[in-house]
Amino acid sequence: MDRFDRRFRSLRVSLTPACNFACVYCRPADHRTFQHGSALLSLGEIARVVRTAAGLGFRKVRLTGGEPLVRPHVPDLVADLKAIPGIAEVALTTNGSLLPRHAGRLKSAGLDRVNVSLDSLNREAAAKLAGRDVLAEVLAGLEAAASTGLPVKLNVVPVRGVNDHEALDLALYGAERGWEVRFIEYMPMGRVAQSLPDATVPTAELRERLAERFDLHPDPSVSASDPARRWVCRRTGARVGFISSLTENFCGACDRMRLTAEGQLRPCLHQDAGVDVRGPLRAGADDAALAVLFNRAADAKWAGHEMTAAEPRFSERDMISLGG
Repeated sequence: MDRFDRRFRSLRVSLTPACNFACVYCRPADHRTFQHGSALLSLGEIARVVRTAAGLGFRKVRLTGGEPLVRPHVPDLVADLKAIPGIAEVALTTNGSLLPRHAGRLKSAGLDRVNVSLDSLNREAAAKLAGRDVLAEVLAGLEAAASTGLPVKLNVVPVRGVNDHEALDLALYGAERGWEVRFIEYMPMGRVAQSLPDATVPTAELRERLAERFDLHPDPSVSASDPARRWVCRRTGARVGFISSLTENFCGACDRMRLTAEGQLRPCLHQDAGVDVRGPLRAGADDAALAVLFNRAADAKWAGHEMTAAEPRFSERDMISLGG
């Protein structure tokens, strides 16, 4: 529990700062961190940290990147995490391109859900956002996940003037397949913020656009700590979610902490603060010592991000290096 009586239940674990896409809202043009060396936590070290987290009350783990599936042996890690007492859910966020190769093994390992980024159904717009021609790969990844029975959610980052006009099409695409579509407000972070000014599309604006086809009403069953505010269409049952970090933030109920690929416990995505676990872990720290590090990170967590303060503060690190 932190200073504001928020109890931590969710740990987001970045497996790598590397990615095979170059999404404009996530990765600076000159980002070249592709190595997998001793600077990154090993998969065994990650499992050890998650075991400590479970003992402290964490119940959910989400594997992120970069692109987590460029890291070898991710299905093995999923199986190890699912075996940890107390961990109720292991999910994965991916750009989808490598799912044809891994979806079956991920399902067999016990993965509970996959969130796939699908920012556009238009080939040119998707390429503009991802830095290369990716749409066919993403759609193939979605087909692979669905064929194994993995539950799927779609992540969409609307960017003003690029894909925001596709919100209704993307919501319909998800509804036709029984998938929830989550619209994530673009968040200015690191060096990317300088290249995408005025790119955020407010959630309220998106809801107005979706109202053309969907009779949306808030879903009262969603936990207050869920970053996505879910809405349900009473007529069709279609579900959409909105992660509105800027315009309708959820900081007061946040139950998340992040573990970066390099072994920093980060109390907030937008807060430049971190507690090193890699050094103590490799120096032989026991579970009690690791628990102290978690508590230190919790104590550092702000009441809320300060991106919309009178004097706004933004993370100096880019999204790709933190695991959104």
